[in-house]
Amino acid sequence: MMTNFSWTKQWYPVTPISYLDSSHPTPITLLGKRLVIWRDKQQKWIAMDDACPHKLAKLSLGSIDQNGDLMCRHHGWCFDGAGKCTNIPMLSDEKALETACKSERSQVQIYPTQVQQGLLWVWPDNSSNAVEDSTLKQPAVMPEYKFDASSTDWYMGEVPYSYTVSVETSLDPSHAQFLHEGTGFYPDKTLAMQHFEVFGEMSAEDGFTLKHSGFNVLNKDMDATRKFTPPCSNTTIYEFYNGKSALFQLYLVPTKPGYCKQIAKFIFDVAPQKRNFWFELLPKHLQIGLKHSSSYQQSDQDISMLHFRPISELTENKTW
Repeated sequence: MMTNFSWTKQWYPVTPISYLDSSHPTPITLLGKRLVIWRDKQQKWIAMDDACPHKLAKLSLGSIDQNGDLMCRHHGWCFDGAGKCTNIPMLSDEKALETACKSERSQVQIYPTQVQQGLLWVWPDNSSNAVEDSTLKQPAVMPEYKFDASSTDWYMGEVPYSYTVSVETSLDPSHAQFLHEGTGFYPDKTLAMQHFEVFGEMSAEDGFTLKHSGFNVLNKDMDATRKFTPPCSNTTIYEFYNGKSALFQLYLVPTKPGYCKQIAKFIFDVAPQKRNFWFELLPKHLQIGLKHSSSYQQSDQDISMLHFRPISELTENKTW
């Protein structure tokens, strides 16, 4: 049975707040839409079309002016957080300026946003009731658990393979022993999973839950629960025989055909580590990079394998 599912009437995490610079606009792509993210004078994060209505120049190449508005770099047109044009420098006649700024043709489409758990979420629907619709649904945030969600940073990267491949791979724990060899996984320690099954109901709105056992000699007594919540949330909780546990939150955000943004956080149930004075002297961005070095390595391993899958599918049985 076919189920209607609106891809635009959903909340998507587009970036950790820590990845944004409030003094400059940032370009992003979501569901094929080119958007610009910036913070207005009310300290609210704004998402709007990345195109100036004057000549369709990229607003993300612009800057934040002294009034806290977004200024286009092409001809200096300015826009506030509501998408309203506030200034056209080449118009000196006040009446003409007022008329031009009030015109619908000088407005930029904006989209609802909110900040939750250190992530900026965007509702990419441009219908007239988008704001109202967005208040009726909550983002698929991390569940409240026994972990301190702020104890680790978010990791983000875009991969050159599709949303479908990304979701499928995130629900396939058995590949880790082989593809991610050297990052804590080893082929010679592999064990067949004793169970792997869907638990409960499955739906387009609420998603589904998978439960499975361990897959190597180190986690053979582990129980894992993977909850996929449409459109892009995969929450995995690992329960170990010694009473310890871990949570892996992964968001798989479709950016454009053949590409997917991955935003992730791994939280372990361990005692807080002692502060490292020398490590904290490093620039913040370098600290984050070093903390996520294994995530970058695993992402590279995924890319090396999965990038060629859609290419192979497109060229299969093709003759020259």
